Parts: sequence; structure tokens; C-alpha cells
Amino acid sequence: MHVFLGSGLRRAAAIVAALLAVSCSSTPTAPSPDLRGGVVATFAVGSERFNVFVTNPQAIAQLVALQQGTGLANIPNARIHRGTGAGNHNAPYSWHLDPSDIEITALAIELCDGAPTYVDANVDEYVDTVKRYCPWGARLVGLADYR
Repeated sequence: MHVFLGSGLRRAAAIVAALLAVSCSSTPTAPSPDLRGGVVATFAVGSERFNVFVTNPQAIAQLVALQQGTGLANIPNARIHRGTGAGNHNAPYSWHLDPSDIEITALAIELCDGAPTYVDANVDEYVDTVKRYCPWGARLVGLADYR
């Protein structure tokens, strides 16, 4: 059986086939060029997750040690800013941490603690008053290196 398609239908069929091939590919999406020179750490706080882009060499070394099981500090602590950050790395949240200011600490003050969704709902207070975010219950669950 042969199916004959007009040129418009052939073009549409080719586009659909190409889109299916791309969407079914196991190749990961290329990172944003905005993330070059740093790492993206994914932290879990309870059942929530957020991402931090880090360019601070000392913090990167601490994150690598934490991932390898040799680091003790686990709390990301940094100035908080509005927006999703470089390459939208912290989407869907409306805030991100300063990539060069961040430090990984073992202790932090209670004032800057909170769940990512709580911070998102109160972003003005965190950015304008608290000025930092340091979730006590943070656990490193992923580390992507773009250096």
C-alpha cells in the first residue's frame, strides 16, 4: 500500500518526525552558556528542591567534598536576589542565590532558614530585610559541573 501526500502534508509529516526524534533522544539538553565557569548544585529541603549556581572556588571545593562524602558542611548560605538567576537555573522560583557570595556552612542563624516555597512566597522580605538564605535542612542531591 502506498500513501501519497501533497507537498504540504509531506513537509508537516517530516517536521513531526523530526520533533519526535529530538524529544525521544536520550541526549541531555545543553546547559545555558550563562552557566559556564561554575557548578549547579541541587539541594533538597524536605520534599522541595532548589538549584544554586556557584562560581566561588572555595564553595565549589566544599560541594565536591560533600558529594564525595568527605565534607561536613551542608548548608548553602548566600545573599539572595530576585529572579531565577543565570540560565534560569533556579526556575520556577522567583529568587536565586549570589553565585560568588555563597559559602557552604555547618551552622547558620534561624532568620535565614526556610523552605524554598516559603522563600518564594516571601521573596521581598528575604531580599530586602533578611538578605540571605540558609536552609538548615538542606541536602545536596546533585552537582553539575560547567567549568
